[in-house]
Amino acid sequence: MATRRFFILVPLCLALAAPLSGWAGGAAQALLEAITARQVERVATLLELGVSPEAASGPGESEGKTALMWAAETAQADLVALLLLHGAAVDRSNPKGGTALMYAAVAGHSDIIEQLVRAGADPNHRVRHGWTPLLLATAKGHTDTVRTLARLGADLGTRDVYGWTLLMRAAELGDPAMVSTLLELGLDPAATDGNGTNATELARRHGEPELLRLLGAIH
Repeated sequence: MATRRFFILVPLCLALAAPLSGWAGGAAQALLEAITARQVERVATLLELGVSPEAASGPGESEGKTALMWAAETAQADLVALLLLHGAAVDRSNPKGGTALMYAAVAGHSDIIEQLVRAGADPNHRVRHGWTPLLLATAKGHTDTVRTLARLGADLGTRDVYGWTLLMRAAELGDPAMVSTLLELGLDPAATDGNGTNATELARRHGEPELLRLLGAIH
């Protein structure tokens, strides 16, 4: 019986992977393409056949981007849950240090962030240049995501490698909605970097009255 099952499963696995010959790496890369194609049943089948949930993209722009990162970036909560159920490491990083949570933060997927943090993801993970999920969400203008991360324990006092606060980053980007959100969350507009620069000074470079009003520079 075991021998017969082997001869049934092997052709099935090959059939699943055959259309994906453009991606080297066999079944692991088949899993990645099934995720990007949003083929939930196919992903489930591949995982049940023993394909590793730790599958990651090969050399290129997306090198080291895991199945969980692809699912998180594309807001596929069902696939995130499926990959975690099969043992995907929630905080595995790519060569640049990024995690699935960071991909979700860049894309502004607050529901995925909650899902990952509940599974043990670190909301304060830091990569080179000091970037954290909060800094990434701030830079991308995702106010709801910033609120979600703050509620889940992300450090609002985080600074990048240049000593810039979240509020300084938002002011430099000229983002009134984010500045308002961060002020509501309690960030100090008077906080400075190592050169004495603060959010108000960065806002003045834009010359936008709304930014300066929010920061208390004009009334």
